[in-house]
Amino acid sequence: MTAAVDEVDDGPESQQRRSLKHDTAWSILATGTRTLGAVGIFWMLARYLGTDEFGRYAAALALFLLVGAFVTLGTPHIVVKRLSVDRSVAPESWGAALLPSLILSVLVASFLAALGDLAVPGLDGRAILLLGLAEFLGVAISLPASQALQALDRFPQSAMLTIMWTILRFAFVAIAFFGFEERTPFAVGVALLSASLVAGAVSSGLLISIVGRPRFSIAASKQIVREGFPFSLTQASGIILGDIDKQMLVRRPTDGATLTGIYSASNRVLGLVATPVYAVLAATYPRFFAKGAEDGLRGTWGYSKRLMVPVAGYAILASIGLFITAPLVDDILGADYSDSIETIRWMSIIPMIHLPALLAGEAITGAGLQNTRNRFILMAGGLNIVLNLILIGPYGISGVIVATYAAEIFLLGGLCIWIRQNLAER
Repeated sequence: MTAAVDEVDDGPESQQRRSLKHDTAWSILATGTRTLGAVGIFWMLARYLGTDEFGRYAAALALFLLVGAFVTLGTPHIVVKRLSVDRSVAPESWGAALLPSLILSVLVASFLAALGDLAVPGLDGRAILLLGLAEFLGVAISLPASQALQALDRFPQSAMLTIMWTILRFAFVAIAFFGFEERTPFAVGVALLSASLVAGAVSSGLLISIVGRPRFSIAASKQIVREGFPFSLTQASGIILGDIDKQMLVRRPTDGATLTGIYSASNRVLGLVATPVYAVLAATYPRFFAKGAEDGLRGTWGYSKRLMVPVAGYAILASIGLFITAPLVDDILGADYSDSIETIRWMSIIPMIHLPALLAGEAITGAGLQNTRNRFILMAGGLNIVLNLILIGPYGISGVIVATYAAEIFLLGGLCIWIRQNLAER
């Protein structure tokens, strides 16, 4: 009887559960560290830049996230997809993803810097260049390496890269803020770019030691860009849905930068509570592709439903926690951010809508229906833009909150209805 039990416990399903727990544990460790680092950096930026400068920085970051989707062109996702099926293609896939991203990082950052105040009102071209390069190069170099390691079942190494990058970013920003007198977005750009370059070098060195040097080919880069472009649309649509409001709010006459700083602080708090779910999704991401290859949408949706109950439970607790703890913002960030308390409370239900929508979206992505997911996110993002254009002028932050809720509800409802109808037809 004991032998039989041991044999069952050591079967493929049991091993897969242990592997998932192992990968999730490393992912949570990495995400937890990244969260702590992000909290520290967020505190330094919000506290010492002030609401106006922090608002401009947040608007710049929103722009970089949006444009950054077309810098990597979704190629890190294709690296994961390919390596989940055939690990021998790692050098070719990595090199194919790396080449266009490096070139576009420099070109796009330079172009935005040349636009200057047109790109981010109140921010000069030097700061835009450094902040843009920090964001683009960090993602272009480190992200494909980290995701390749995940697809190769090297979660400990991937997690350590994330932890290292977090520590570097926090350390360099702390040095810039407390080691020098100048506390400006330009100083932040110098610090973050330095961290990105060091992290990129280490990430590349580690992956080279495991799979060899990347193999560059223009033809291979063209192919991976074609495959990855739908994922870049998803990322860009997600930014339109979640962050474009900062770019629109900062352009409001007279008080745009201040309102953007207050809203961005609130939005950042909401983002932090979602990090445990992002950790789970990072650990399960290759498995969604595997489930999709086995049984299409039925397989990926079944896998999503297994995760839905704990994710929904966490979302409810997170929403309650946000509402209760919102007054702490005043003590942590200072009196300038006291208006963020009300904003956080009004937005506290967002996790209960946003997090389940992520699982529905991953089911569609894993089934190879990325364009379908893109359509829904684009429609939700379009709704968000239209409502913001109408509501920001007369209502400011309150208008942004209304637009956010409308877009998030539309996205969750649309994805779930489409999945249900699609499965019923099969």
